[in-house]
Amino acid sequence: MVRKAEVSATPGQSQAATGTAPAGGYRVLIVEDNPHIIEMYSYVLKKLAANELKGATPLEVHFAADGHAALTQLIDAPFHLVMTDLYMPVMDGFQLIEKIRAEPKLKGLPVVAISAGGQDAKDRAMKLGVTSYLKKPVRFADVMDTVKQLLRIT
Repeated sequence: MVRKAEVSATPGQSQAATGTAPAGGYRVLIVEDNPHIIEMYSYVLKKLAANELKGATPLEVHFAADGHAALTQLIDAPFHLVMTDLYMPVMDGFQLIEKIRAEPKLKGLPVVAISAGGQDAKDRAMKLGVTSYLKKPVRFADVMDTVKQLLRIT
């Protein structure tokens, strides 16, 4: 099942702080099987859209419950960032990262792995080519800072 949420705030007068936001706005894919975690990440992105982007740049958030569903969405449409759990049913985050890095049109896509796994999980994810790794439980500020950095929002 594909879920999508529009998290942009009411449009304001200013452009994104960097002036380099994509013309159609940002598209972020959250790959997570826990609805409570999805809610937290969505809240972070809603705050980002309202505060840093001042509602002037749309921020679309899409959801996938596993790597297979995520890969289908990534092949079908362009995204600017993927935030993925590593341990999920059907296709886990490790397999998803491998497939993203093997696909020429997705190879440069920033991927944030967010997991409760230990050092082995982090090492494996980094070796597979994640752009950033955050350990669960994550702090709101860490998720916000990582997304801002990878989307180049100041």
